[in-house]
Formats: sequence, C-alpha cells, structure tokens
Amino acid sequence: GWSPDSRMFGVSTTSPRMNVDNGVRLYRYNGEEIKSTPWKNSTYLPDRLLEASFVPSLPNVYEDRAQSPPPKITGDAAAIAEAKKRAAEAATKPATTSSKGRYVPPSARGRSSGGTSLAERMRQEKEGSMMGATKVTKKLGGSIPGASSSGKKLPVGLSAPPAEGGKSKSAQRREKQKLAKAKKEEEEAKLKAEKEAAEQAAREAAAADPEKRARKLKKILKQIEDLKAKDLSTLNDDQKKKLASEADIRQELASLGIS
Repeated sequence: GWSPDSRMFGVSTTSPRMNVDNGVRLYRYNGEEIKSTPWKNSTYLPDRLLEASFVPSLPNVYEDRAQSPPPKITGDAAAIAEAKKRAAEAATKPATTSSKGRYVPPSARGRSSGGTSLAERMRQEKEGSMMGATKVTKKLGGSIPGASSSGKKLPVGLSAPPAEGGKSKSAQRREKQKLAKAKKEEEEAKLKAEKEAAEQAAREAAAADPEKRARKLKKILKQIEDLKAKDLSTLNDDQKKKLASEADIRQELASLGIS
C-alpha cells in the first residue's frame, strides 16, 4: 500500500499464501525501487511474515501535495512545439496494438477487426462447440445431454422435450402403472373364475350323486368341529376359512335332503 506521505508504495510476499521468497519491496511514486528487504523464514522461526504495511501517521503530519508536474521539454521553439503536438496526438488517439505476430484462431481468420474481444471470442468458441456436437450427434443418431433435439442448450433442471413420436418419462411411468393395474385385475378375475368353476363343479357332482356329496360335507363338518376344539390363535388361514364356511356347508347339506 501507499505510505502516509503518498511518496512511496510497498509490496510484500507473505505467508501462508507463499512460504518462499517472502519479503518487502519499497518503490517511489515514479516506480523507482528504493529498498528490498528479504525475509528468511529459517532465520526468524517460529515467526513468519504474515503482513507488511506502513505505520499510520497522525492527521496533518504530511501536507497534501499536488500531482507531480510532467517532465519539462527543453530545446528550441520548433522542437518544443513538435513535442507538444505529438503529446496531444498521443492523448487523443486511441491505443492500438499491432496484429503482426498475434495468434488468431482459425475460426476468426479472414474476418474484420470487429468482434475480437475476449467475450466475443468465448461466445464464438462456445457456439462453434455446440454446433460441432450437434453435427456429430445427428450423424450418430444420438442426443446431446442438456440440449434439445434442435441442438439448443436448455436451462438447468429442465428436461428435453420428447422427440417426435417418443414418450416422456412421466408418460412411460403412467403407462407402466396402467399395465400393472390391468395385470392385477386380470389375475383377480382369473382367480374368481376358477373359484366359480370349482363351485359349479361341486354343484354338478352333488346333483349327480347327492349321497357322495353329503358324505363329503359331513366329513368337512366333522373337521370343523375338531377345529373348534382347538385354540383359535393357533389356526392357519386355510383352517380359519374352513371354520367360516360352516354355515354354507350346513345349508348345502340341508338342500340335499339327506340326514
């Protein structure tokens, strides 16, 4: 930073950002180096150079000095006039840099001098990369991550719209749920049909040989009576279903008219 009298400027290399070549350098306001003081960590261990600054001064110690005047022009009147003219032209003429020897990217060669700023070059390179990726993707038949089918980059978090004739992820998920529900309903209908077929077969068997059906029903009722004598908490699901069917079995047995 600047010294309190605004005539010197100090720079330093400090720890812990850098632990080598630490030290302080002082310069005059015109850039002339005054002093260089290296700091060797090995000499001052365990102390390290963490900061270097001028000691502040009290107000009004140093007078407020005006800006230093430019160097005086010496010589005859013609030389002084020519020097002033060149200085005025240099002050009004915008600074230009020679393009000779300067690297120009292949994409910018042959163009006018406009649009050669860093931001412009970065934008052109980015657009060129996206266009190149789009060409390769179209050739391979794929898609660019984070880009739409038209090659335009989408905002973060926004998924690309489905391609023409395709389905989005949400549509695919809904379709899977619909198929799972239909499959479940089909299985339930199949079980119901099998149960009804078994009941129909039992009714037909009873009609063909009622005595045989009656003997079977009585056997089931005897099993139900045995289950009643057991602890209900020890019964499995099939045994509980058999207990619940007692009323239906007695009704069917009564319909056969066989005691």
